Amino acid sequence: MAFHASSIDWSQAKTQLPHPGTPQDRLNFIDALRGWAAFYVVCYHLALLPNPDLAVPAWLTPIVMAGGTGVSLFFVVSAFTMCYTMRLRKDEPHLVRHFYLRRFFRIAPLFYIWMIASALRDFYWFGVTHTWREIFMSLGFVYNFVPGREQGFVWASWTLGVEMVFYLVFPLIYRWVQDYRKAAGFFLLTLVVSSSFARIVSLLPIPAAERSLFLHYSFLNNLPIFACGMLAYFIYERFLRGKPHDRAWAGVLIAAALAGYGALLSGKLNFLLDGLYWQAIIFSCLLLGLAIAPWRPLVNRTTLFYGAISYSFYLNHPTLVVALTPAYQRIYAWPLRHTFQYGLCLALTVALLTLLSFITYRLIEQPCIRLGSRIIRRMKDSGRR
Repeated sequence: MAFHASSIDWSQAKTQLPHPGTPQDRLNFIDALRGWAAFYVVCYHLALLPNPDLAVPAWLTPIVMAGGTGVSLFFVVSAFTMCYTMRLRKDEPHLVRHFYLRRFFRIAPLFYIWMIASALRDFYWFGVTHTWREIFMSLGFVYNFVPGREQGFVWASWTLGVEMVFYLVFPLIYRWVQDYRKAAGFFLLTLVVSSSFARIVSLLPIPAAERSLFLHYSFLNNLPIFACGMLAYFIYERFLRGKPHDRAWAGVLIAAALAGYGALLSGKLNFLLDGLYWQAIIFSCLLLGLAIAPWRPLVNRTTLFYGAISYSFYLNHPTLVVALTPAYQRIYAWPLRHTFQYGLCLALTVALLTLLSFITYRLIEQPCIRLGSRIIRRMKDSGRR
């Protein structure tokens, strides 16, 4: 079963980012965007994962079926956040080592638990077992490099394979990319690299369908999205952070993002760049607009809550959606319009998923994040002796 999901910056449950002009405040929009991205993925998969697919009302179909664009939002936010945290901790000893430790304890524990759960699910539900090769590839997050295995066997985990590779190379990139001009150059460079990689993949002696999936889910194909997120951060740092600014620019940027997204949905953004990279630009504009003035409909207590639990929300949702398929079928048997049928299914899913995700966030994510922090503190203490 294939999952075309998006990814989240799981590097921190809550990212402490000072708002421009008020260094002690948080840039809450970062958490809010994570929450929106996770919710969008669920809306998308809710329509596609049940067997048969759920009918989506015609007026909502273009938006729901574009839910895979959340991948760009996740990756943009991820790159932005990592740039900020590296700046924040620039004087910390052994910065790179601690960076890797924080990312590992943020991502790996819940993912490894889902590896066990997925193996049991696949065996008892589908009679499928996974080879030791698959298991070791997942343990090392290297499945992204293997055609035919690039999605991993934990449903929707292909994005984690991409994220972990970016985490691995990010400190090297960050040493060179230190301002918005170099970030712009890096973005252009990644476009060349991704185009060259696509040409190489086209020559692989594998079936065309497998080649297409491998390219779509590959790290190098998605690298320009991360590069765009880094560019967004350095624009923020150079022109917004700690500087007075006209809040009208927030309206301009948010309106540009909404107009651009509308053009993307209608197929009008099909020139110069691949649609995947237009998504990155659109979401970067949205991010910068919210950095100037967090728009209440997007940044509020509800979206901040879902941003905090977004990693659990993301990893938990595919299996829950498939498990709820009989309930969806009963709802769709009722004599209601598709708007109400899909809406009821979404409400049921979000309610149960929120409860489950809050539990895994509190019992798995938070303790493991604290464990990683304790290990780093002990390393620091031993280094002072």
